[in-house]
Amino acid sequence: MGWSAADVDAASIWQFWAAWNGYVNANTPKEGAKLTEAQKDDLFDWLEASDEVTVKRTMTYGWDGLRVVPRKAVEWA
Repeated sequence: MGWSAADVDAASIWQFWAAWNGYVNANTPKEGAKLTEAQKDDLFDWLEASDEVTVKRTMTYGWDGLRVVPRKAVEWA
Protein backbone atom coordinates (compact mmCIF):
# COMPACT_ATOMS: atom_id res chain seq x y z
CA MET A 1 0.00 0.00 0.00
CA GLY A 2 2.95 2.29 0.46
CA TRP A 3 2.17 3.23 4.04
CA SER A 4 4.84 3.59 6.66
CA ALA A 5 4.44 2.00 10.09
CA ALA A 6 3.65 5.46 11.47
CA ASP A 7 0.88 5.90 8.85
CA VAL A 8 -0.69 2.60 9.88
CA ASP A 9 -0.47 3.51 13.58
CA ALA A 10 -2.07 6.92 12.93
CA ALA A 11 -4.98 5.52 10.91
CA SER A 12 -8.26 4.39 12.38
CA ILE A 13 -9.44 0.86 11.63
CA TRP A 14 -11.96 2.32 9.16
CA GLN A 15 -9.28 4.38 7.36
CA PHE A 16 -6.92 1.41 7.16
CA TRP A 17 -9.52 -1.01 5.76
CA ALA A 18 -10.84 1.58 3.30
CA ALA A 19 -7.30 2.12 2.01
CA TRP A 20 -6.62 -1.64 1.95
CA ASN A 21 -9.79 -2.35 -0.04
CA GLY A 22 -8.95 0.45 -2.50
CA TYR A 23 -5.43 -0.90 -2.93
CA VAL A 24 -6.65 -4.45 -3.53
CA ASN A 25 -9.31 -3.30 -6.02
CA ALA A 26 -6.80 -1.15 -7.92
CA ASN A 27 -4.20 -3.92 -8.13
CA THR A 28 -6.35 -6.99 -8.83
CA PRO A 29 -6.76 -7.94 -12.50
CA LYS A 30 -10.35 -7.70 -13.66
CA GLU A 31 -12.08 -10.56 -15.48
CA GLY A 32 -11.40 -10.52 -19.19
CA ALA A 33 -8.16 -8.60 -18.68
CA LYS A 34 -6.09 -11.50 -20.03
CA LEU A 35 -4.46 -11.46 -23.45
CA THR A 36 -6.31 -13.24 -26.21
CA GLU A 37 -4.51 -16.00 -28.09
CA ALA A 38 -4.08 -13.63 -31.06
CA GLN A 39 -2.56 -10.97 -28.79
CA LYS A 40 -0.21 -13.56 -27.29
CA ASP A 41 0.89 -14.66 -30.77
CA ASP A 42 1.43 -11.05 -31.87
CA LEU A 43 3.49 -10.31 -28.77
CA PHE A 44 5.60 -13.44 -29.18
CA ASP A 45 6.18 -12.67 -32.89
CA TRP A 46 7.24 -9.12 -32.00
CA LEU A 47 9.69 -10.38 -29.38
CA GLU A 48 11.15 -12.98 -31.74
CA ALA A 49 11.47 -10.48 -34.65
CA SER A 50 14.24 -8.51 -32.99
CA ASP A 51 17.58 -9.78 -34.30
CA GLU A 52 19.48 -6.98 -32.60
CA VAL A 53 21.56 -8.18 -29.66
CA THR A 54 21.69 -5.65 -26.89
CA VAL A 55 24.91 -5.75 -24.91
CA LYS A 56 24.44 -4.78 -21.32
CA ARG A 57 27.29 -3.34 -19.33
CA THR A 58 27.80 -2.56 -15.69
CA MET A 59 30.69 -1.80 -13.39
CA THR A 60 31.66 -3.97 -10.46
CA TYR A 61 32.94 -2.42 -7.26
CA GLY A 62 34.91 -3.55 -4.28
CA TRP A 63 35.75 -2.31 -0.82
CA ASP A 64 39.37 -1.35 -0.14
CA GLY A 65 38.88 -0.95 3.61
CA LEU A 66 38.10 2.76 3.43
CA ARG A 67 35.82 3.26 0.44
CA VAL A 68 34.08 1.67 -2.53
CA VAL A 69 36.39 1.46 -5.56
CA PRO A 70 35.66 0.47 -9.18
CA ARG A 71 36.97 -3.00 -10.10
CA LYS A 72 36.09 -3.85 -13.70
CA ALA A 73 33.40 -3.54 -16.33
CA VAL A 74 31.23 -6.57 -17.03
CA GLU A 75 29.34 -7.11 -20.31
CA TRP A 76 26.69 -9.65 -21.27
CA ALA A 77 24.11 -10.08 -24.01
